[in-house]
Amino acid sequence: MAKALALTKENIVKSAVKLVNSEGWEALNARGLAKHIGISTKPLYRIYGSMDEIKDDVLAEIYHQYDEFINSKIDSKKALITLCIAYVEFANDYKNLFISLFLSDNLKWKKIEDVFDEKWNQSTIINLVNKHSFSFEEAKELFLNMWLYSNGLATLIATNQIKLDEEKIMIRLVKVYKSLVK
Repeated sequence: MAKALALTKENIVKSAVKLVNSEGWEALNARGLAKHIGISTKPLYRIYGSMDEIKDDVLAEIYHQYDEFINSKIDSKKALITLCIAYVEFANDYKNLFISLFLSDNLKWKKIEDVFDEKWNQSTIINLVNKHSFSFEEAKELFLNMWLYSNGLATLIATNQIKLDEEKIMIRLVKVYKSLVK
């Protein structure tokens, strides 16, 4: 009975994020989550009206954790390269969370231009304009090329197709960045 009293939306979401991180987005269902928490499904539905509501909150929390991770890694003096390194490191460190955000039906982007609208990406593009005196279009093109390479690397790492340590990730991304900035 004590577990039911301590069960809150926050605790459900934290447990669900742990479940997704260890087993993937597909594991997030009422039975799997209840088992992970150590309860029946009924208490979940006393607190949440539906599994979709839980999933919405879980996705919001994963985005929040992603934002905190990226924010902790970005150096405004080297915004593009540090953003790309952080993106790939997130895929390396939190494979299932990365997959849940960027390689699933949860992805809100519908076309490549939607990538530009993300808050980190907008500020990075502006940083490129200021740092290199690029036009906005040149900065967007550099950003897109660098992001496409980073996304490919992150996807391969998150799906266990390749393994790279953080030093090798950084070396690869710096080489690509330098070749694109020339």
